[in-house]
Amino acid sequence: MNPYRRILLIMTEVQANAALRRAMALAAASGASLHVLGIHEPAELRLRRDLQEAPSPSVFFVHFSTGLQAVLDEQPAMGARPSFEAVETSSPRDLLPAYIARYAPDLVIKGCPGCSLLDQIARTSLDQVLLHASAVPLLFVPADAPAMPANILVAVDVGTLSPENDALNHALVVAGQQLAAQCNGQLHLLSAYDLPIAMLANPDLAGPWADEVRDSLQLPFDELADAYGIPHMHRYFSEGAPLRTIKSYVVGLKIDVVVVGVVQAKRWAKLIGDTTERLVSHAPCSILTIRPVLAS
Repeated sequence: MNPYRRILLIMTEVQANAALRRAMALAAASGASLHVLGIHEPAELRLRRDLQEAPSPSVFFVHFSTGLQAVLDEQPAMGARPSFEAVETSSPRDLLPAYIARYAPDLVIKGCPGCSLLDQIARTSLDQVLLHASAVPLLFVPADAPAMPANILVAVDVGTLSPENDALNHALVVAGQQLAAQCNGQLHLLSAYDLPIAMLANPDLAGPWADEVRDSLQLPFDELADAYGIPHMHRYFSEGAPLRTIKSYVVGLKIDVVVVGVVQAKRWAKLIGDTTERLVSHAPCSILTIRPVLAS
């Protein structure tokens, strides 16, 4: 059974882009229906809202809607034609979570333009809001991404010991395998770990303890890889900061998609963003984000 039955593509600009090509290719490969949601957020609509005037479609929205429909019509046929809807709103961040819940897609796709540090800290960009408000897997696609990915890297965290984190690691591998199956791609598994600062301060004295830490972390990593039949040649257990390590493997392995989890930011990560937020904000490739399933 194909993992994707309903795919939702979010578009905010009237132009064909890599996200559109990716959505159409995945829909054709999986036999999923594709629905395109165009979101128009004009400044004059916000002004009318502030003045408490009755909302009405703007001339710019009409151009946006008809132009986006024309872009979709121009795309080469790759199976069933996508359905289309355009909305004009002054608060897309309020509209989107409810819309996603109503449409109930298996995958949401959006272009990934990146955002400023200020937006990242305030979490005001549409990407940041989607990241923290949607329970549906989100695929952020940068402008230079291919239509179908060839190499998929799943980044797991085996250093956090909890049932929730273990369940998230399994969900990440499953999501990566599902995507790889649709595009006939190669799956890679990575876990980056950091040694305690005390060990880094005096590596000569801390050598034996560092080896023990590494062995204790590699055991659950290999167990996870074994459970899903990932070959040893496609497993990577690496010491280093997660963000830097992921980016280095993206370059070295020519990765097209990184699969990462969305977790609650802690301490300084609330200000500078966690690994997933920073990957989405400055995407080195497509980023597929998976939220943990909350215990009932």
